[in-house]
Amino acid sequence: MKKQVWILAAVVVIVAIVIGAVVFGFLAGEEEPAPKPPVTDPMPEPKPEQPDDGDKAPVQPVDPNPSGGDSVVVYVPDEQGESLTPVGADAKDDSDQALIDALIQAGSLPEGVKVQSSETADGILTLDLNTVYGDAVRSSGTTGESMLIFSLVNTFVQARGVDSVLLTVDGAPLESGHEIYDYPLQATN
Repeated sequence: MKKQVWILAAVVVIVAIVIGAVVFGFLAGEEEPAPKPPVTDPMPEPKPEQPDDGDKAPVQPVDPNPSGGDSVVVYVPDEQGESLTPVGADAKDDSDQALIDALIQAGSLPEGVKVQSSETADGILTLDLNTVYGDAVRSSGTTGESMLIFSLVNTFVQARGVDSVLLTVDGAPLESGHEIYDYPLQATN
């Protein structure tokens, strides 16, 4: 009989705790949001016009023109190496190799990466790189691989206005220890 009383008491306590938690959760969800701070600028900055055809607006880099010369937007890993940030970089011209050189100078790609050829068709840029790039991708871990690939993909999608980039090394699909990239890659957010 005492055992049944203890079990009944335990059930009552558990039910009371569950009901209390539900009520508390419901009441906590009804709090009013904090008021927004007043606007101190009497002339708000005009919003940039969005393209009518659904295209994304160009990305604005952190430092759009570092030296005052020709400038491009390149994507570099953040301090933790977890995401990519657009930054301004110098470029000697508008060539694919100049974009690669800007990525090298920004620290996103290793020295010696070269563009062997490039071709655009149906919104896809096929970019053939030398073995230095393939070796760098294969020798990095998963996160490093992603940073090497998408710093290049995001940069070229932005600079060339294409939908995606197909990466090849010496004419063959890019292969890493994790995947074969035999398909076009779209820019990441």
